[in-house]
Amino acid sequence: MVEIHPARLEDLTQAQQLWTRVFEDDAAFQRDFYALTGLDGPLVLLEDGQIQSMLALPEVTLTFPDGRSVKGGYVYALATRPEARGRGYAGQLLDYACQALKDRLADCILTVPAQTSLFSFFARYGFLPALYHRRLIARPAPAPATPISPQAYAALRETLLANMVHVTQSPGQLELQRILCPYPGSGLYQLELAHGPGCAAVECWPSAPVVKELLCDPRDEAQGAGAAAALCGGPAQVRLAPQPQVGQPFGAIRWLYGRPDRWPQPPWGYLGLAFD
Repeated sequence: MVEIHPARLEDLTQAQQLWTRVFEDDAAFQRDFYALTGLDGPLVLLEDGQIQSMLALPEVTLTFPDGRSVKGGYVYALATRPEARGRGYAGQLLDYACQALKDRLADCILTVPAQTSLFSFFARYGFLPALYHRRLIARPAPAPATPISPQAYAALRETLLANMVHVTQSPGQLELQRILCPYPGSGLYQLELAHGPGCAAVECWPSAPVVKELLCDPRDEAQGAGAAAALCGGPAQVRLAPQPQVGQPFGAIRWLYGRPDRWPQPPWGYLGLAFD
């Protein structure tokens, strides 16, 4: 018999083992994820008492340029036991998650497919490509940069994204991003640039440093990218918000009650930090 529900105390060990098996994240990271995103645990699908599929569903806010916002959920760590794939369990779990969000009066559900080919999988369950970004490779060009708290980063981020539909990150989610990479130099920064402050979320992985988010005045993007790469100690991939008609899909969205009239034309919205 198949049953779906929020993980109970007796389910947590199985859920932790499945997460580690599929994504290789250890138990400590999983505890941090749940604590900082305000969750007690994942949603789980069980068959005959064994977890076959799971997902975490932290709450997010989608903010519009006119200041209005809607509630949503972010699908993270969607995992199915390899030997149980192809049976529709992930789809059942997604449908359950959508109903759970409706019960909380949320308007949408978001996710970031782990690879481009998975956009078609999510499309089968009503998800449309959205939440675009741009990528470039930057070389180091130092500029003043100061580590800042998640609260300060959140405030600066909202200012820089005020004219764009975007996912607002909570301080807890930004703290998760701050500790995501254990290597020196990683973290959340305020950059002092020619036309005002910018912010950057930096991960200094030795083999592939990446700036998960660079936000600044558009005139400062080249300077900001160089400053962020300097924090990485070498050339780095830098992710930026989309521009009108310029960007590639990063996330996908399913509206639970129909798309709002004020939802823009492509590229649609910005997510930025996906904890990928």
